[in-house]
Amino acid sequence: MGLMRFLVPRPILAANALERAYFSGMDDLPWQSRSQWHDGQLWVKRIENDSGQFHIPWPVEGYGELMLATATLMERDAPYHLSVELARGTIHRLRQHLATWQAWGLAVSDRVLAPLALARKAFARAVTKQGQPEVADEYAAEAIAQALDAGDRLAQEYTEAALAARRQQAARNATLFGISLGPVAVDPAAGEWLADVFNTAIIPLSWRDVEQHEGVRDWSIPDQQIEWCRDQGMRICGGPLVQIDRSSVPDWLYLWEGDDEAVVKFAADYVRAAVTRYRGKVHLWQCAARLNVSDVLSLTEEQRLRLVVISVEAVRQTDPRVPVVLVIDQPCAEFMGERECDLSPLHFADALVRAEIGLSAIGLEINLGYWPGGTALRDVLELGRQIDRWSLLGMPLLITLTMPSAMAADPLARSPAQPLPYAAEDETTAEHQRQWIERVVPMLLTKPAVQGIFWNQFADNVPHDFPHGGLIDAAGKPKPALEALRNLRKQFS
Repeated sequence: MGLMRFLVPRPILAANALERAYFSGMDDLPWQSRSQWHDGQLWVKRIENDSGQFHIPWPVEGYGELMLATATLMERDAPYHLSVELARGTIHRLRQHLATWQAWGLAVSDRVLAPLALARKAFARAVTKQGQPEVADEYAAEAIAQALDAGDRLAQEYTEAALAARRQQAARNATLFGISLGPVAVDPAAGEWLADVFNTAIIPLSWRDVEQHEGVRDWSIPDQQIEWCRDQGMRICGGPLVQIDRSSVPDWLYLWEGDDEAVVKFAADYVRAAVTRYRGKVHLWQCAARLNVSDVLSLTEEQRLRLVVISVEAVRQTDPRVPVVLVIDQPCAEFMGERECDLSPLHFADALVRAEIGLSAIGLEINLGYWPGGTALRDVLELGRQIDRWSLLGMPLLITLTMPSAMAADPLARSPAQPLPYAAEDETTAEHQRQWIERVVPMLLTKPAVQGIFWNQFADNVPHDFPHGGLIDAAGKPKPALEALRNLRKQFS
């Protein structure tokens, strides 16, 4: 058991920040840890005592709360000054990106170099003032904010250069821009917005919605959605066919909890029924989703891996020519900091890729700004680095995004996840949702492995998973995020 100590001069952390904080090793995988206040210091107890990086949600002026990380720290008796170490880590990662991209030929402007110089100057002052913790804290806060400004501008300049190069190499961008249609028939008015922005639609085919009673299946909603998509000339992604969570599993299946053979059989039967019905109409199958984090039906990791294999086999046997995708939830793996887990999300996917079961791509479900069950907000460079790690699998990546537009209670949301505050005033708005789309989506488009970007929820006025994550608000009106996605598709497709 290892122990790290930190000084935190100002009480600026959110109430649940310590629950979301974690340590990670050189491989970026979180270790189980527990953070608590002790004698005016932040103590972090870990199952490992190796050197590592500490990650914690941290408020930054102009950015709200972001998951920041220190550089690699060794264990010692003397406490570290937390904000100084977060500044060190933020500047270090920025300089790594800068050096790499300059080596590739990126010409970086003073818009990047000027705030970087200010960040380094403020950081030097923070380091030399650690004998005065409050003063060091102020300089560290300035260093972090300036480094994030420089990182945002660096990401913009890299994105512009990378996308310009891609446009020269190809006449058009073939990236899929998709939207999940949800559990209801497509409304004609909303359909006009959909067809104008997206070229692909996800037909959920939720097991719970289709087969509310064992053996009795109602395909009326998927039938209508697929016919609408075909009329619009949109590509169709069917699934996830098997999603083992509380919002997707039929109630009757809990009668078979503990009998994994029965669960697998029922799942395979449903997959075959869905694929048989829509064979020839669907261009891409999402065979399974969220199985790497499932906590229902008492399934072990081995049983969940087997369920994926059976699902892929069922699709391949029924519709062998259509690509098959496995969707991984919470790919940054923060959840590993609070519960024991043998396989990280990356290792879960890697095991199935190496097994050569017939997967065509990996989907990454990134529900940004939600907790629990979501992914903490990160700066754009760090989020891009996480995508680069997944690119090492050598598989095409399809990214599914959600971001909240409000903090209030959402009576139609089925997930226990709650929105995290984007801004310093503990608020999240539709404008913040738009800003994050404009930051994140262009960066994703620069990644060669990313071949599709899907929005996880269309509307907040129908049942959905994540609070306020849709592009249509509870009153049925489009949010600024929809216009942002329309502009991005026209600009980059």
